Amino acid sequence: MGKQTFDKTKKIMCMFTLIFFVMSVTAASVSAESNDAGKWNQEKEKWDSEKKTWDNEKNTWDKERKKWEEEKKKWDKNKKGNDYDIWLNNYNIWLNKYNSWFSKHNKWESNHRKWETNYNQWRNNH
Repeated sequence: MGKQTFDKTKKIMCMFTLIFFVMSVTAASVSAESNDAGKWNQEKEKWDSEKKTWDNEKNTWDKERKKWEEEKKKWDKNKKGNDYDIWLNNYNIWLNKYNSWFSKHNKWESNHRKWETNYNQWRNNH
């Protein structure tokens, strides 16, 4: 009887060990997923904040561009004189700044689309 009791105790201990192991693995995977979700949510907040900033800047640049285009239409009628040369110089300076900003904006937008694709894939998988 002593050996049977020892075998039963051994089986019970093995079962508890197995159950504890499965619970540990399950808890680890659940906590890893929530850390992953936290990381993605933090990144989403960062990207959303940056998007708002870029959108505001884009609106400002678009308003300025429209203003310059209206002025350009006026100057197209009379492209002579010192005033036109000064205006054209200022326009070209502004246009260079705009093109530089627009290039940075397009690069950011491309990176945002890549991140958004990865984020959506992660969301669809979880």
